[in-house]
Amino acid sequence: MKSKKNRRCFWLSLFLFLWIIPLSAHAATLEVQGGGSAESIQSALARAAPGDTIHVYSGTYVGKIVIDKAVSLIGIGMPILDGGGEGDVVSIKGDGVTFKGFQVMGSGKRLQDSDAGIKLYSAGNVIEDNKLTNNLFGMYLLKSPHNTLRNNTIIGRPAKNKLQASKKDEAGEAGTYDILPSFEGESGDGIHLFAASHNLIENNEITDTRDGIYFNYAHDNRLLYNHIDGVRYAIHYMYSDDNYFEGNIATNNVAGAAPMYSKRITFRENVFAYNRGHRSFGVLFSNCNDCLAEGNVFFGNTRGALFDVSYHNIFRNNLVAANDIGIDLISSSGFNTFTENNFMDNMEQIAFRAGRIGEGNVFYEEGTGNYWNDYRGFDLDQNGIGDTPYLTGDIFTYLMNKAPAVRLFLNSPAAKALEFAENMFPVIEIPKAEDAYPLIKPVAIEINGQFHIEKNQVSNKIFGAYSLLMLLIAGMITARAFGVSSQGIKRVENYLRGGQK
Repeated sequence: MKSKKNRRCFWLSLFLFLWIIPLSAHAATLEVQGGGSAESIQSALARAAPGDTIHVYSGTYVGKIVIDKAVSLIGIGMPILDGGGEGDVVSIKGDGVTFKGFQVMGSGKRLQDSDAGIKLYSAGNVIEDNKLTNNLFGMYLLKSPHNTLRNNTIIGRPAKNKLQASKKDEAGEAGTYDILPSFEGESGDGIHLFAASHNLIENNEITDTRDGIYFNYAHDNRLLYNHIDGVRYAIHYMYSDDNYFEGNIATNNVAGAAPMYSKRITFRENVFAYNRGHRSFGVLFSNCNDCLAEGNVFFGNTRGALFDVSYHNIFRNNLVAANDIGIDLISSSGFNTFTENNFMDNMEQIAFRAGRIGEGNVFYEEGTGNYWNDYRGFDLDQNGIGDTPYLTGDIFTYLMNKAPAVRLFLNSPAAKALEFAENMFPVIEIPKAEDAYPLIKPVAIEINGQFHIEKNQVSNKIFGAYSLLMLLIAGMITARAFGVSSQGIKRVENYLRGGQK
């Protein structure tokens, strides 16, 4: 009986011990305030134990800090960490760190050192609700997996500011300012991942950096609902496989996305809009294979999407609208499938380089094609599919590729007449792709609610009407000039004949 009581007492004592001891060893909260040197923050980090929280109150803290243990560093009132233009402002070397609520600025400018506002060397960290400005790289993940980067704003140094700053420098030996080195030396990526996998990057805003988010040998990452504007490539993959991105908006860049030398990338419900320039694209597929593009919007770009040496990709259920060229399909790409997309109001729906379509590229799958707003066929059996195939390409767009100046007459009566004549009496062999099952009605595509069409956008039909008006005005001016010239000639002839002077 006594042994039973002893056992009960033992287990009760053990329970109380295990319950009370953790309470006495709970995580501490430290505070830093007043601004000044960042050494005050580094000192608090040195005193903190893993699991502790450090509150840093508003003010400007100059210097660099290193976080090498699992603590939460929380900014209260958006304190500023200013690196003073040297190295990395914040280095995170311990796993399980939370870094939240800071303005981080003033990293170094050495590209060879990849100077960054925040550099991560570890795993399982959460970086959120920060603002990073005037850094070479916003964030740099160096072999750093399983991190979450959320709700951060990253602003690079705008080109205009770089130009103004470069003019303040002394002139070089040739009498010119070092503008190009200034641009190159002060332009890193918003977020750069090197050999960093299984990271979540969501709801960040990035502007005025070199590339928005750059993946280099970085696999299996998720990129969700970010907004990137005014950079070179908004989303750039190099040798990075099995990545997924969804709901991102990329506007006013050289390219909305550029998957290169990568495989099995899936992107859904993104918006690539107003990416304009001589070599601008909504998405550039370059040596990119086995990818899926589904439910995306390609709007108002110079080229909606360009495929170069890319194979076995599926392009499905996307809206491709109001681009100069909807799809630019280089013949080096093959076995790509385009189905259930809406091609609407593009100046040229599909362009082919070198006069060939490319082996294995098809515009339908299992009896279902795409919607083309310039399809002129009928659906007599009312099954939702046109009775005759849709053939991409016409004589006018063919000539437009050969001589870009011809675009002046786009959508004009002359262009329509030329197209009609070529259909009736084909004399020029034009590369065409066939959609054997064109859809009569557009496919339902859900568009990201945060994307709004700019009011100053002009449809291609209006552009065509404008071209016609300019043509008429040019004709009137020419006729007027010839009229004046003919009157002058008549007066000279009369004078020579001794008539009216």
